[in-house]
Amino acid sequence: MEATKRSLRERKKERTFEHVARTAVRLAMEHGLAAVRVEDICERAEIGRSTFFRYFDSKESCFVAGVHRGHLEAVLAAIEARPADEGPLTALCNAFLAIQEDWRRQRDVLILDARLRAEVPAVRAHASATHLDWETSIARAIAPRFAAPDVDLFQSRIMVGSVLCAVRVATEKWLAGGANYSPAVEVAAAFTVLRSYVTVEAPEAGETRDTGQAGGGEPGSSGHR
Repeated sequence: MEATKRSLRERKKERTFEHVARTAVRLAMEHGLAAVRVEDICERAEIGRSTFFRYFDSKESCFVAGVHRGHLEAVLAAIEARPADEGPLTALCNAFLAIQEDWRRQRDVLILDARLRAEVPAVRAHASATHLDWETSIARAIAPRFAAPDVDLFQSRIMVGSVLCAVRVATEKWLAGGANYSPAVEVAAAFTVLRSYVTVEAPEAGETRDTGQAGGGEPGSSGHR
């Protein structure tokens, strides 16, 4: 019974969080974030200031939460939907390509978000913090896809961080190009570049590879595909 009550309470908090975050994005779209006050968000969302500050520390953090609302869940669902025999890199890239299908609905918000990240340090900082949080969650989701049993979260996060960087740079190129075509074009191109660097190279003459094993044993395969 207590677990059920807690679940209902958490769902109510989540609905409030999402409602207020969506409100902040709508107001920023209508008036520009600089002209929007916390009081304006509270009035439109029909909440008090104390409620607002239970969820957010500023209008910038509220806006960023609204922009990124549901994105992580979409990525995780897309990863889970990939075939079990896809390696971590392939599954991750295909998952990010799959979620680009919704680009038309997101276009105007993405344009505003890109401009505000460039102009407002607080927005940029909150967006960066959000992406860092994503790294760990996504890394845990793809970790079971590595062939080697000894791959840890550190290695998985490096791969995820590289893919997130590729998506960010591709999105910037898409926005600079007018954002009137599917961003999947640029994201796919970025993944091609990324894959060209994800190689297992033999050490050059006189160079030794750190295997992390005492006694110089053979390194295990990372299993990325």
